[in-house]
Amino acid sequence: MKKFFATLIVLLMMSAQVEAISCEDSTFAVETINQRLREWNCTPLRIQYGGDELNNAENIKYMNDLAEGHGFEKNFSACMVFYSDFHSPPDNGEISAWNYDTDYKNWSWYFGLYSDGKWKLLTWGY
Repeated sequence: MKKFFATLIVLLMMSAQVEAISCEDSTFAVETINQRLREWNCTPLRIQYGGDELNNAENIKYMNDLAEGHGFEKNFSACMVFYSDFHSPPDNGEISAWNYDTDYKNWSWYFGLYSDGKWKLLTWGY
C-alpha cells in the first residue's frame, strides 16, 4: 500500500500544472531585453513570450547548468523564454559583433527564477 501511495504522489507531482508567469515577471523580462538591446544600439522590433510549455524540467536543468558560470549556485526553479526580433545599428566604422544594418529574428532570451525569488537573465542568442 505504501508503494501505491508513493507512486501516486510522484504521478501527481509530475502532472501538476506549472503556474503561468505573472504580468510582473513578463514586464521585468521585456524591460531587461529592451535595456540590453539599447546598450547594443539595436532597435527592438518584436518581443514575444515563448510560452508556459518552455518552463519545463529540461530548461530548468539548463538554467542550473549555466548557474556557476554566472556566479550563482544551482538553485533555479523555473525558466521563462522570450524571443525577439531587432535591427542592428548601421556601420559606424567601429568593429561590431553584429552584421551592420541587419534584422535579427527569433533571438532567444532565457531567464531563470533563482532561490531569492528574482528572475536572472542567464543567456541569449540563437
